[in-house]
Amino acid sequence: MESQGSARLIVKAGDLDGLARIYSEAGALITEPGEEILRAATGWDATVRSPWRRFLPKILFAGFGGQASSKLFVTNKRIVLVREIDPWRELKGELTPLGLPTAAAKEARLKKLKSLGARQFCEIRPEDLRVVKRRSFDRPVSWVSLRLVGTDSQQYAIRFWKTDGPDQDTRTLIESRFAR
Repeated sequence: MESQGSARLIVKAGDLDGLARIYSEAGALITEPGEEILRAATGWDATVRSPWRRFLPKILFAGFGGQASSKLFVTNKRIVLVREIDPWRELKGELTPLGLPTAAAKEARLKKLKSLGARQFCEIRPEDLRVVKRRSFDRPVSWVSLRLVGTDSQQYAIRFWKTDGPDQDTRTLIESRFAR
């Protein structure tokens, strides 16, 4: 569930592999040396895909509709979204007669991860990304849509949105982290 990159990944997503390295057992961010948390906001979600194309892109981190049990951390070095694992949201698209065996295996895996204290996370390093296109809005909910090119020449389409109403302060902070 990770993007391609050199020594340090620009966009990293996963679950159990971030426990005790990116987030704690309680779901709090583990900061790097010299890192400062600028804002921690709840109710944000994100979708990250690479490349930009609309048909068959690789989804690095999938967002969901509806309320999110997530926490967005904006720091001076990175943006990290940590979200509770919700097996129902992950599986509801696969609950068809042909997808049932796959869904059952995926459900068992997700429940095991959840019992181990894992959460889903997405870590983005804005200093390694150049903005090509940006759109944002604050009504009825806040969202930011970005098209970016990384220092590794990889294309990324990232969309952040607030699931329960506008949050202009956090949206403005997210945009400022990508202002270059």
